[in-house]
Order: sequence, then structure tokens, then C-alpha cells
Amino acid sequence: MTLNQFLPDETSYPTDEINTTILKIRGKTLIYGNVIYQIHNIASIGLVDMTKTTVTPMPKLFVFLPFVGILLCFIPSELAKILGVVIIFIGVYLIYKHNKNKTKKTGKYGMTIYTNGGTRTIFRSRSEDFIKRVILVLYSVMNSEEFKAINFNFETLDMSTDRSVQIGTNIGSPVVSGHVGGDVVNEV
Repeated sequence: MTLNQFLPDETSYPTDEINTTILKIRGKTLIYGNVIYQIHNIASIGLVDMTKTTVTPMPKLFVFLPFVGILLCFIPSELAKILGVVIIFIGVYLIYKHNKNKTKKTGKYGMTIYTNGGTRTIFRSRSEDFIKRVILVLYSVMNSEEFKAINFNFETLDMSTDRSVQIGTNIGSPVVSGHVGGDVVNEV
């Protein structure tokens, strides 16, 4: 018996590609939309290059034009020869412009989060540097006992911390100062 008999050929994880704009850290939880991860349930975080290169095919008309121009040059008429040379130049110019701009690269990057349960979530962004900063902040939160309150905006590429008053482990809770009579309750 070999180890390959016990392992599957392909590793297939359930994948969710998230197109969210806001990702939040509150304490030891990671929040996006209506999903909450506990930070200690994250197995790994990584950067994924999701750039795509597309090649547009050459229109048949561009290749056909120079041949039509060459055929017109064989006609004994002076007007046909001039028209043939113009059509050849137009065809060659169109082929040149197409070959110059035929490949397009769309730069997209992703941050993958693998959980201990085997799910994989990808957060997309147009900035590789922003994803790297988010990964570094998540790394520091994972390796710290300190509670954090940070918002990541994947659309505006903004990273902001909650500037509210922190008392103990209550992050972002309102503070009532002065003389208070009765019970003060904070709803979560």
C-alpha cells in the first residue's frame, strides 16, 4: 500500500469568492457582510494573483484588405492602382494597431482565507499592496492578545482603526460620563 491510495488526486475545498467592500476586525472576530469568523479558526491567509490576460483575435477584414489592394494594383487602370495602394496601407495599419493592442491585462488580486473546517474564501481587490497590508494586519491580530477594531475598505483601499474609547474589552461601546442615576445598558 502506498500513501497515494489514501489521498485524493485533487484537493477540492469549497470556495467562496467574495466581492465585498468592507471587512472588519472586532476584537478577535473577522466580519464581512453577515458572516463572522473567529480569528483563531483561520488556518492560513495568502495572496493570490488573479490577473487575466485576454487576447483579441484578428478580424478577418484586416487580413483581407491588403489582398484586395494587391489585386487592385494588377488592374491596368491608374485609379485602381492608387486605390489598391491606399487599401494596402489601410490594411497594414489596421494589422499593426491590432497587434500592438491585442493583449489586455486586468490586474486583480485576492486574499484567500482558509479555515480550520476546510473552507476557502477569496476577497478581491485591484491593489496587491493593499492586500499585503491587510494580510500583515491580520497576521498581527492573530499573534496578539490585544483586541483590535479595524475596518478595511477594498473599494477605496482604505484601512482605518476605530478611534472610540476602549475600556477593558469593550471596543466601540458608548461611554457615559458624569452623574448617572439608574441602570446603564449597552446593546450589542
